[in-house]
Amino acid sequence: MAAAFGHRASAAEAAEPFCFCVAADPHCNDAPAKGMEDLGTGADRLMRVFDHIGALPAEDRPDFLLIAGDLHLKGFLPLLPRSPLPVHVTAGNHESSIEERKALRAAFPQDFTRDGKPADYYSFVHKGVRVISPCTAGLGGEHIGTFTSENIQPRGQCEWLQGELSAPEPRRLLFTHIPTEREGADREMHLGRNDSRWFNDLVRRTRPEAAFFGHLHQPTASYRLGDTAVWQVRSCCWNFDAAPIGFLHVRVGASGLAVREVITGTPAPAARR
Repeated sequence: MAAAFGHRASAAEAAEPFCFCVAADPHCNDAPAKGMEDLGTGADRLMRVFDHIGALPAEDRPDFLLIAGDLHLKGFLPLLPRSPLPVHVTAGNHESSIEERKALRAAFPQDFTRDGKPADYYSFVHKGVRVISPCTAGLGGEHIGTFTSENIQPRGQCEWLQGELSAPEPRRLLFTHIPTEREGADREMHLGRNDSRWFNDLVRRTRPEAAFFGHLHQPTASYRLGDTAVWQVRSCCWNFDAAPIGFLHVRVGASGLAVREVITGTPAPAARR
């Protein structure tokens, strides 16, 4: 089941067309909750994402999958070999221990390394599009996000992000776990007030094409931050009020991004979190 969004990003400079997918909050260690028994465990629900991606027609086949945090590594890492495509991830507040960060770097050394040293944030360029993954989750499981912490390495992430958003590629995308607060307010489950205000100003000035966030476990929503399309992605494991689970399919074309939602399961009405 797919739900198409009428939203398209504004016209962008031409790049080689391709598709990618975005999933959020797989929570692979979760056991079946009441009303979700038919959907299986958290690991089973991530496999639903893999299965739906593998069944896409050739013209919609994505080049990679972005996963926006809260992986739950014990259940997640054994599933990686079963992914039908390359995966890039960002740390969530559930990847909050030193041991988990080390395991994440070991599983994705091509991403979480800068100049031969460990790094919690990274970027890569694919077919002329720069994909930027800042780290918004410090250690300790805090649900309010930050860019600056002694636990986010190396130091200087804000300066790095400014440089990445000023990179020569005309098309730039962001994905991370904890979302910005769009009005810069002090609000639970978002970046802290000062981080949100700094980030929102930076995005308005540098105008990346889109940003994708997880963390909220709500039905997918979108809005604009200046010229940038922001997507708040539903979890592929569980959402509040028994909302369906799913992920995003994104087509990168000459006229912008075409985004549609793929629903992978609907909990029974009795399911509540």
